[in-house]
Amino acid sequence: MPISLSLNSELRPATTSGEQVVSAIAKLHDFLAEQARATDQEGRFARESVDSLAEAGVFAATVPAELGGFGVERLHDLTVITARIARADASVAVAYYMHIALAWYFARVVRFGADNEPGYLPRREWLEAIGDRRMLLCSAVAERGADYWNLATTATASYNGWVVNGRKILASLSPAATHFYCRMKAERGEGHHLASAMIPADTPGVHVEDDWQGLGLRGSGSGSVVFSECVIPDESLLVRGPWGKRDPSMLEGRAVSGMGLNGVYLGLAEAARDHALRALTKPAANGRPRTVSSAGTKSAIAEMEIALTAARGTLGAALQDFDAYLLLNKPQVLTDDMARGMMKECQSVSLVVERAATSVIDHAMRLTGGSSYQARHPLARAYRDVRAAAFMPPYSPPEEAIDFIADTTLTE
Repeated sequence: MPISLSLNSELRPATTSGEQVVSAIAKLHDFLAEQARATDQEGRFARESVDSLAEAGVFAATVPAELGGFGVERLHDLTVITARIARADASVAVAYYMHIALAWYFARVVRFGADNEPGYLPRREWLEAIGDRRMLLCSAVAERGADYWNLATTATASYNGWVVNGRKILASLSPAATHFYCRMKAERGEGHHLASAMIPADTPGVHVEDDWQGLGLRGSGSGSVVFSECVIPDESLLVRGPWGKRDPSMLEGRAVSGMGLNGVYLGLAEAARDHALRALTKPAANGRPRTVSSAGTKSAIAEMEIALTAARGTLGAALQDFDAYLLLNKPQVLTDDMARGMMKECQSVSLVVERAATSVIDHAMRLTGGSSYQARHPLARAYRDVRAAAFMPPYSPPEEAIDFIADTTLTE
């Protein structure tokens, strides 16, 4: 019987609801893997895979059971779910996570009874729509050449609401999204504020470019979304705080979402490791069992296991840290020191997982041989997909993450 100590085995859901979602994904694994080959080769959005997961209720994982979902509450479980999707298709896992991280946050707000407090939008209504399979969310925040605190997209007050103008990039899931959750600068008179809004995809002036041409994650639909003279009602926009100020609640949200995104790269690494081991142990052409005797091959196998141990152990411990806080506290109540500590942990863990996943995939390609260098090979796709990890933590490009970790350490 194989050893299954915690650091020698995969991360598993901590709750029954998480196990149920993982089981639903397992039933679709082969379909998702087959679609991954096609969508990557054709460079198109993985619509069929998204549809299959939505039909199975996976996009409603964090919606309370009474509203039509599975009721997943733990960030740990959400990360494991994302990793299981990534084993079949990292593109779909990224698109999925950009939706589910928002849905998870909305459920947390509702769970703590904060949905009707000043400063919150109608999250319960959104959860009901997600549970009814009527809502797929796209996080439309990133902009070219602008950081999170100084976005160029504007919402200008008018006689009939707010008029939104701007261009968002890296909007994963955008070709299938029914709604765009946006951040922007709200302008009313001489006052400017950071604001959020939920904008339906069928709002006049919303245009999904579907122009994603990434090196990897080609099926994620991470293209541009343009808002041109989009009029939204007054009640659809939430003023979050002063323009250009980094406040603790924003650090918390970005740290939490960034931590769970590590599931994509852990799943990629686990799939690559399994592929390499299958290639090494499949019967030879003469039907005889293969034996691994080369010291170089054994060294590469050991290096894969060491890297996976580091990734699983570090990520698993961090998720326990985060859940210990998140399950007991409603959003946006933590101190500045706590917010910075969470972001430091997120950045550090993300770098550990990124480096481990890249190492595992490199070793897996060497162990598999030249066939893995073919464009259609799943390891060639993983080699390209994992490179996105460097640009996806809350602080990127990579040197900004290093600066944040160092600066936070120096001020502790």
